[in-house]
Amino acid sequence: MLENLLIFLICIAATNAFGEFVILNSPKSLNFKGTEPISSEDLGDVIYASLGNGLSGDAKWPCLNILDPFNLPTNVITIRLDGVTSSKLSGERTYQLEGHRVEDSLNAVADQLEADNESACVMNFENFEEAIENFNALLGNVEVKPVSSIYLKPELHIGDKQYLSSIAYINAMADNMNTLLNKCKFLSISLSVDSIAKGHGEKSVATIEALDMFATVAKNVNNAAEKCSNKGTLVLGIVKKTDNTRAKRQATTEEDKNKYNLAEYYSEDYPVIFNIILWLMVTFGFSLLAICYAIGSMDPGRDSIIYRMTSTRMKKDN
Repeated sequence: MLENLLIFLICIAATNAFGEFVILNSPKSLNFKGTEPISSEDLGDVIYASLGNGLSGDAKWPCLNILDPFNLPTNVITIRLDGVTSSKLSGERTYQLEGHRVEDSLNAVADQLEADNESACVMNFENFEEAIENFNALLGNVEVKPVSSIYLKPELHIGDKQYLSSIAYINAMADNMNTLLNKCKFLSISLSVDSIAKGHGEKSVATIEALDMFATVAKNVNNAAEKCSNKGTLVLGIVKKTDNTRAKRQATTEEDKNKYNLAEYYSEDYPVIFNIILWLMVTFGFSLLAICYAIGSMDPGRDSIIYRMTSTRMKKDN
């Protein structure tokens, strides 16, 4: 009985597991504790609060404690891998990640920091050309050393070629981390292994090698950040499963907003406008009924306007 219950709980955990949230490095002013999973929608709040900013509502994730508000992180770096639910990242703590709103949360906190006149840099290598433009705008013409591989075939698969190029550019970012930290308060780096998993198989040696490369490049970024900021930078690793359903249904944003079939929200003026229109129509209806009744019961005699307007010829009294 106990074994069956354990298997059932493991199946539930595997079903709800969308990825990992790994604390690669955190300053002493922050304390991450507990094992409670984090929702992807709360990632932005964790990053925003870690930089010393106040939140509009109560914090939903209880595993972050701020010990010293006067020595908070000077920078935050997130390095994200899409396409798998687990990786070979090792850090101070690892939490289960739930939900598929990771990219939305990271973009939201970047927009909020920019609105606060803080610099935020997004390097999404899934949009490879745009990421290269951002890279050149920040670092200029720096040396990017090519990355070799044993099982990935860049000459045969465009996904393999793009992944290896992404790893090479991230290594170059680690080599120039001091410049990046001076220009970016928040640095978001992301790439995807989804095309490799689809082309070679999720458990293939090529996919395993790609995960090893990601773990190595994340370690390089973490080490460079620690060296440049004297461990004053918060470095986070994020691994999440690709949401294939959402990729095929980009137009279903309204379903996400109202997934519990809640009633539509109306403004404060709606009751006033509704009552004005309702009672105006009721009054108009009763007025029309009274007019029709009055006309219908009117005496059609010679002194009546009905007689005068409907008579075929006008008669003159002698």
